[in-house]
Amino acid sequence: MHGNKLFFISLILLLFVFPDDLFAQNRRLERAERAFELRQYDEAVDLYRRAYNRVRRRDRREATRLIFQIALCHKYTNNHRMAEAWFNRAVRSNYPDPVAILYLADAMMNNGKYDDALEQYKKYAEKVPDDWRGPRGIASVELARKLKEEPNEYDVEAIRLFNSRYDDFTPAFADHRATSLIFASSRDDALGRENDPWTGNKHSSFFITFQDRAGDWGRPRLLDEGPINTEYNEGAPSVNASATEMFFTRCVRAEDVDMGCRIYKATRDGANWTNPQVVPLTTDSLVTVGHPAISPDELTLYFASDMAGSIGEMDIWVVRRNSPGGEFGQPENLGEPINTKGTEMFPYVHEDGSLYFASDGHPGMGGLDIFRTSLTPDGWTEPENLGTPINSAADDFGIVFKPGLEQGFFSSNRGRTGSYDIHSFYLAPVLFSISGTVYDDSTQTTLRGAVVQLLGSDGSLIQTETDRDGSYMFDEQQVRENTSYEILVNMTGYFSGRAQESTVGLDRSRDFEVDVSIAPIPVTAIALPEILYEFDSWELQTQFKDSLNGLVQTMRDNPNIVIELASHTDSRGTHEYNDTLSQHRAQAVVNYLVEQGIEKERLEAVGYGKRKPRLIETTIERDGYVFEAGTELTEQYIDSLTDEDQQELAHQLNRRTEFRVTREDYEPPGPPEEQGIEVPIVPEE
Repeated sequence: MHGNKLFFISLILLLFVFPDDLFAQNRRLERAERAFELRQYDEAVDLYRRAYNRVRRRDRREATRLIFQIALCHKYTNNHRMAEAWFNRAVRSNYPDPVAILYLADAMMNNGKYDDALEQYKKYAEKVPDDWRGPRGIASVELARKLKEEPNEYDVEAIRLFNSRYDDFTPAFADHRATSLIFASSRDDALGRENDPWTGNKHSSFFITFQDRAGDWGRPRLLDEGPINTEYNEGAPSVNASATEMFFTRCVRAEDVDMGCRIYKATRDGANWTNPQVVPLTTDSLVTVGHPAISPDELTLYFASDMAGSIGEMDIWVVRRNSPGGEFGQPENLGEPINTKGTEMFPYVHEDGSLYFASDGHPGMGGLDIFRTSLTPDGWTEPENLGTPINSAADDFGIVFKPGLEQGFFSSNRGRTGSYDIHSFYLAPVLFSISGTVYDDSTQTTLRGAVVQLLGSDGSLIQTETDRDGSYMFDEQQVRENTSYEILVNMTGYFSGRAQESTVGLDRSRDFEVDVSIAPIPVTAIALPEILYEFDSWELQTQFKDSLNGLVQTMRDNPNIVIELASHTDSRGTHEYNDTLSQHRAQAVVNYLVEQGIEKERLEAVGYGKRKPRLIETTIERDGYVFEAGTELTEQYIDSLTDEDQQELAHQLNRRTEFRVTREDYEPPGPPEEQGIEVPIVPEE
């Protein structure tokens, strides 16, 4: 009985002693819900947090709901770090709707945490298998990993001169030479006096900057103080090719009422713009229309809208007109494969006719990514993600190109502050270099002073020497695009070495590393690949000519060497017979080399007959028989073998053709006139 009495006393205190606190709590929550409904997220998040602090210990279910609402406010204001933290709390608090898992994964993607995001996307796909967003998220993680590993050659930089600590976004060139740039900004100098309740920043105004003859951009200033700029949000401008029309988005807001966004058109009157007029694209006041993009021929206007007939949350639409300055026809949805169940916006028409746009519906790196598609007779091509570094884990959108160039500007909130900034991009030149080290093939020591030549398929020839570390390098000024290269290495006392590299078809910069090992020229003779002859014949058979092509290449690679070509027979037969036969066979090899373009002055044929038995330098194992290194295949040794097959194999090893370098100072003849040969002059007709 005593416990019940205490309970009722506590209840009375709660209801009557603190009625103002409960009333204030309810009012605060009502204001938060109303602000959220009106997309006044900057205000709503503070109200929700204050309400959450009051109920988190008393009402777990309501506290969990408020956690999710706070997370949504951070999501919609692009505060991805805070969104991840609050969605994580919502998931841990068992928020009943699995969408909290999806939004947590999205926030993790925006923060570049791809492994963590993949885990959450898989959980969501398992809980809600019919929702396209789960598989899209999984595909996005896989694509993001791939794109990060294969960045393209664009250089991207945030333009400090253009950007403020607030939002700066949607650049557009204001003239056909691309020497003036208009963009939207919510910086302190923006015209509106009130803040946007969605972001907490000032309403955005248009600013303009001009490029001087030196290519330097001036400090941005207000485009005007009317009629283009007003107290409302202005953004996403698009100026036609003749710079006589400007289309842009204006979002009008009355007190506690979001009036939606519309596309306006202003025409130029001298140096000024006329009073903008709404482009009539819809009569539905609840529909959002914005992000205009006028085509180079000024006949087609692309835009983003959620009007009836949209596939997703926001689609790319198009209207057409018969002549520049005329009225547009009825809107048409571009459909698939451009539009998805997600959001597509910020279209831009390149001068080549291709369409660029931002999307979070196609697999991407996180947030909005920029995509490109082209119109063919069969329709629009599958959109291509521009990849890194243009796209990032953050929102990337609003791209524009300078005419005739692979450079321009786009918007992104990838910075640490999370505000939107204007970034420049340009296609960095594709550069190549070839470097490496030259080694002794037998000792693997580096070689200083080796001559390295770079021979290009374009006829170029560049030469350098290895330094004390055996290193060489040809830099980006010497290595060209779409060229195949031979790297030829020469050094006194060594056979030449060679390698190949090619830049043909490569669209990314690359530093080639090419190490080359060169073999020292031995004092002893070098056995050629086995060449067999018919009995009592020295005619070089066709099937064995190919085995000499390695020697042909060696002679070409080493134009200063002179060699002796020696032929040997086995020990059977007379000296006179074997000397003659081996001389003819050696000469047959010389004749073949001459036929292949090797100067006969560099070749000496010698037939040794059976006078020089073979000395086995490295152990030979053949047909089950072993000849140890150091063995000399003399007649006495062969006769000592008890196996006839082994004896015959030893005779075969003695029948060989070898070459030996005798000189390295041969000088190839120059042109005919340098050799004293008279060159006839043919008179012109």
